[in-house]
Amino acid sequence: MKLNIAGRLRPTLDLLDEGCAIYRRHFTGFVAIGMAWLTPIAIAIGLLIANAERIGENWLLVIVLAGLLFLAPLLLLYLIGGLSRAAAAAIDGRAVNLREALTIHPFGIVKAGCFTIIYGLIMQIASSALSLICVCPIYVLSLSGSVLFTSVDPDSSAGIATLVVLIALIAAMYVLAFIISGISYSSMFYALQPWLIERLRFIEALERSVDLVIFRFRSNLVAWGLSALVVFAVGTSVSLAVGVIIPVPALLLLGTESTIAQAIAGVAWLLGLALALPPWFIWMTLLYRRNLTVRSGADLARRIEAWTGQVRTLNVER
Repeated sequence: MKLNIAGRLRPTLDLLDEGCAIYRRHFTGFVAIGMAWLTPIAIAIGLLIANAERIGENWLLVIVLAGLLFLAPLLLLYLIGGLSRAAAAAIDGRAVNLREALTIHPFGIVKAGCFTIIYGLIMQIASSALSLICVCPIYVLSLSGSVLFTSVDPDSSAGIATLVVLIALIAAMYVLAFIISGISYSSMFYALQPWLIERLRFIEALERSVDLVIFRFRSNLVAWGLSALVVFAVGTSVSLAVGVIIPVPALLLLGTESTIAQAIAGVAWLLGLALALPPWFIWMTLLYRRNLTVRSGADLARRIEAWTGQVRTLNVER
């Protein structure tokens, strides 16, 4: 059983390892793309914090909401497209070029945005249904455990056992909820590949996205879930380290009420995200390229060609 599980996880683990190797080799290029995404956001945050009193609380709220609804999705799509195109270049053995990665036609972004809205709604319905099936029973059990814990002596063996089970149930509920949401985001980044790294018409890109999401669905689920867990673990650590260490000198010198210190803290958190996110898109691009190769038969054709070459070599030697 253990060997079977290890064998099933081996392709996904190899995928994660290859993605990390690509990130290490082209670290500067991927960070440059992340910084290109970070710069306008950092400038916007700095301007809003510096002019918060002048703008007023109501208008500040309106500007923030407008930015989250219109500017943030556009920048996010450019980030996904830039990192995916950079990953495709790195997989092909080419250098990661900032200009080439970010040269995405605006009409392509519009098509990708339309697909994202449709796919996001479908995934929201699917994840909500899955959460209802998987998470809600655990939530009900945790509520029952809470009621039971209040009715027993906390210092008794029954009380300690109930507390341990209650903590385990709550942890399982949050882990399951995160895995479900992580799979949703990973599958979206994966499904966006035809829209952002290839030049296809709307119907062609839609057909390829749906086809490759369904193709090898169970192995895709494993890859989506594991990649999301790794990004969550590493991203949390990196974001905490960068977001806490960098702003400390400014907070000590200027104080927590300083707008400059707050701006530095906000930019530091975004910098942590820019460092932690690239592997996620590299893995999804690798998975897409791998499945596309197998689906199109190119991998089988290469194997047949290699086998034919070996047979010819043996015949010549004889």
